[in-house]
Amino acid sequence: MPHPSRYFFTALCLFVLVFHGCNQASPETQKTKHLERAAGYMEKGQLQEALIEYMNVTKADPANAEAYYQMAVIHLKLGGRTNLQKAFVELTQTLELNKNNRDAQVKIGELYLLGNEPAKAREQADLILASAPQDKDALVIRGRSLLNEQRFQDGIVELKNALALDPKNVGVYLELSRAYFFAKDRAAAENMLHQGLTANPGSTDLMLALGDFQLSIDKPDLAEASYKKVVDIAPENEVGRLRLAGLYQRINKLAEAEGVFQKWAAAYPQNEQPQIYLGDFYSWIGNPGKALASYRRAEELNPKSAIARDKLIATYLDAGNLADAEPKVKAILGHNPDDISGRFFKTRILLGRGNLDDAISGFQTLITANPDFAPAYYFQGIAYVKKRQLPQARAAFTETVRRNPSLPEARTALAELLLAEGAVDLALEHAQAAVQLNPRNVQAAVIAGDAYLRKGDLAKSKQVYEAIAKALPKEALGPYRLGLVARAEKNDTKALAYFEDALTLKPSAIEPIAQIAVMKIAQGKSTEARERVTQQAATTPTSALHQNLLGELCLAVKDMDRAETAFKKALELDPALLGSYLNLGQVYYQTGKTDHAASEYETVLTKAPQTLQAHMMLGIIHEQKKEYDKAKARYEKILALNPKFAPAANNLAWLLVDQGGNLDVALNHAQTAREQQPTDPSIADTMGWLYYKKNAYVLALGLLKEAVEKLPTNPLVQFHMGMAQYKNGDKEGAKRSLQTALKLNPRFPGSDEARTTLEGLK
Repeated sequence: MPHPSRYFFTALCLFVLVFHGCNQASPETQKTKHLERAAGYMEKGQLQEALIEYMNVTKADPANAEAYYQMAVIHLKLGGRTNLQKAFVELTQTLELNKNNRDAQVKIGELYLLGNEPAKAREQADLILASAPQDKDALVIRGRSLLNEQRFQDGIVELKNALALDPKNVGVYLELSRAYFFAKDRAAAENMLHQGLTANPGSTDLMLALGDFQLSIDKPDLAEASYKKVVDIAPENEVGRLRLAGLYQRINKLAEAEGVFQKWAAAYPQNEQPQIYLGDFYSWIGNPGKALASYRRAEELNPKSAIARDKLIATYLDAGNLADAEPKVKAILGHNPDDISGRFFKTRILLGRGNLDDAISGFQTLITANPDFAPAYYFQGIAYVKKRQLPQARAAFTETVRRNPSLPEARTALAELLLAEGAVDLALEHAQAAVQLNPRNVQAAVIAGDAYLRKGDLAKSKQVYEAIAKALPKEALGPYRLGLVARAEKNDTKALAYFEDALTLKPSAIEPIAQIAVMKIAQGKSTEARERVTQQAATTPTSALHQNLLGELCLAVKDMDRAETAFKKALELDPALLGSYLNLGQVYYQTGKTDHAASEYETVLTKAPQTLQAHMMLGIIHEQKKEYDKAKARYEKILALNPKFAPAANNLAWLLVDQGGNLDVALNHAQTAREQQPTDPSIADTMGWLYYKKNAYVLALGLLKEAVEKLPTNPLVQFHMGMAQYKNGDKEGAKRSLQTALKLNPRFPGSDEARTTLEGLK
C-alpha cells in the first residue's frame, strides 16, 4: 500500500500545476488580450492607452506587423513633429515585416510628401501601382509628388486618373485646383473647385478653398460670400469664421470682423475659444483693454485653458501690470517649476522691473533649452535695446525672425535698428514684411516711408506718409513726414505748411520746428527763424531740445549771451544732452571765457569728484584750447568712471578722428556712444564722419542724413553731410549742404575745405 505522503505529494504537484497554468497564460493568449484591450481603447478614443497595449503586443510578438501599423496610426492621430517621426519609424517596421501592407505604403508615402521628399513618395506609390494599377490613393500620391517637383502637367494627368476612379474625392479636386493655380491657369483652377462643389455640394473644404482663390484674384466680395456660406451651413466650423473675420480685417472692415467674433462667442457662450480669438482681434487693432476683458472671460469659461491663461499674462505684462501677472506666473511654476511658459513670463517680469542683466541671462537659459522658442529671442533683444547694446539686440531680433518670420514686432524692431545703421534696403524689406503681417502697424509703416525717403523714392515715401496721415489724423507724424517729402521736392511753401500742421497737432515736437528754422535760415530769414523757435519754446517750457535749438540759432548769429543762456537752460532740463555740452563749449571758446569756465568746473570736481558733466566740460574746454592730450585724458577718466558714458566716448572718438589717431579704436568708442544713445544726432555725426574717413561713404551717408535731420542748424554736421554726398556722387545735394553750412557759419572748422569743394563743384 503506497505511503500516504506519496498521495499528498502527488496531489500537491497537481494543484501547483493547475494553479500555475491558470495564471501563466501563453504568449499567444497575452497577445490576444492586449489586442482586445487596444481595440477597446481605440473605440473610446483613448489613444495613449491603446498605444501602450500595442507596445505590449510587440513585446509578446516582435514580428506582429499589424501592431506596428496601429501604433503608427495612433502617432499620426496625435500629431506634432515628434509623433510624425515615430509614425515613420513604425511604418518602416511594418513594411519590413509585411511589404504588402498597402495602407502602410500609402501613409509612408504621404509622410515623404510632408517631408518634401517627392521622389521617395513616388517610389511607394509605384510599389502599390505595380500590383494595383487602379489604386486611387497611390495615383494621388504620385500626382502630388510630381506637383512638388513642379511637373504640373504630369501631376495633373495622374490626379485626373485618380478622379476618374473616385469622382467625389474632395481632396483630389483641391489638389487639381492647386496644380492649375501654380501652372498659372487660373480659370481651370476655379473651374475645378466648382466641379468639386457640384459633386459635393456640402463640402466646406471646397467652399473655403474657393473663397481663398477668389481672394487671391482680388475678388473680396465673392470670397466673403463663400466664407459666409461655410459659416451658415457649418456654424461649428472654426476655420470658416476665422477666414471671414480675416477677410474683413484685410479689407479694413473692422466692425464686421468684430461682429464675426462676437456672434461666434454668443453662439457658443460656454466655449472659451471664441473669446480667445476675440481677444486676439482686439490686441491686433491696438485695444488692450478689450483684449484683456476677452482673455479674462476665456479663463473664466475654462480655468484649465493654458492658452487663455498665457494670453492674459502676456497682456498684463505688455501693459506693465506686473502685480496682476506675478501671482499667475507663481501658480504656474508652483505646479511645474520647469514649465516653459512660467519661466518665460518670470523672466519677462525681471525685464519689466529693469533687471536687465538677469533678464538677458534668463532668456538665454530658455533659448539654450528651447532653441526654436522665438519669443525668448525677441524679448532678449528688447532687453539689449534697453541696455543700449544694439549689435546684440540686432542679432537677437534677427534670430527671432529666422525662428518665426511671422512675428511683426520682431520685424519692426529689426527694421528700426537696420535703418539707424544705414542699412536702408534691408530695413525696408523687414518693415514691408511687418506691414504685410499687420497693416495697422504704424511704426513699421513709418520705417518703410523713411527708408523710401532715404533712397530718394519720393513718390513711394509720400504714398506711405499720406496713408499714415489718413489713418491717424490727430497725430503729428503724418504731416511732419509729408513736410520732409515736400522739402525733398523743393516745395518750401508746402513743406512749411506741413510742419506748422504738425506743430498744431503736437506743440512739443522738436523735429517740425527744427525743420522750419533751417528752412528760414536757408531763405536768409535768420531773425524770423529765432523768433519762431522762441515762440515755440515758450509753449514747451520743459523741453531741453527746444532750448538747445534756440541756442544754436543764437550762436549762428553770434548772439552769445542768449546762446549761453539757452544752452545752460537746456542742460538744466536734461544734463545728458550731448549737443548742449558741445554748444556751450563753443560759446565759451568764441567768447574767450575758457579759463573761467575751467575754474568753475574744477570747483565742482573738488566737491563731487565723479561728476561726469564737469569732467565733460573740462574735456571740451581742453579741446577748445587745443590741449588735446589733456582732453583725451579727461575723456578717458570719464570712461574709467563709466565705460558707457556716451558723451565722453563720442568726444574721444572725435578726437582720434580729428587728430589722426587710430580709426578702429575711434570706431569702437563711437559705437559705445551709439549703443547708449542711439538717437543722439551728434553721435550719428561722429560715426558718419568716421566712416567717411575710412572711405565707407555709403555707411557715412546714412548716419549723416540722420544727424542733419535732427541738427539742421549745425554747420559742421551740414559740412560732413555735404562731403559725404560729394563722395557718393550727389553733386547737387553736396552743393546744398555745403552752402547751408557756410550760411550758418562762414568760419566753422572745415569751412575752407567746404569752399574748395564748392569751387570744384562749380
